[in-house]
Amino acid sequence: MTLSINAWLQHKIDEYKFSIRDITVDYYMAQAKLNRPECTIEQLRKFNDTCLDMAELCQLNGDEQSYLHALGKLHHRLIQELGNAGRERLFRMQAWQLARHSLTRLCHQLALCGEWDKATKLQSDFVKHASWII
Repeated sequence: MTLSINAWLQHKIDEYKFSIRDITVDYYMAQAKLNRPECTIEQLRKFNDTCLDMAELCQLNGDEQSYLHALGKLHHRLIQELGNAGRERLFRMQAWQLARHSLTRLCHQLALCGEWDKATKLQSDFVKHASWII
């Protein structure tokens, strides 16, 4: 028995919702580890990877707003970690490197959407927060 287009589409939407729910749990667990003072570089990378996985899931399903939101949350947190004096320098350098990558992806998507002003503001903010690390 074949599914109607409506049934198939509803199945795909439900599948996407369940996948987002699952990765959201992973996100909050990774974020909880990042919130601890003793957070390691590996946990920072895990947080980064989880956010990128969430963003990719959104992008693959055509959910551009959620894609931008996931990348934006990642980038914002990485910028926050750049300025966290309680972290070791190596940790902050890793946050800087990961933030550069998230900035590139964010600006690329914003450029595709014609949001040049937002991309420029993100770049300026990054330079302002990250220039001392170089």
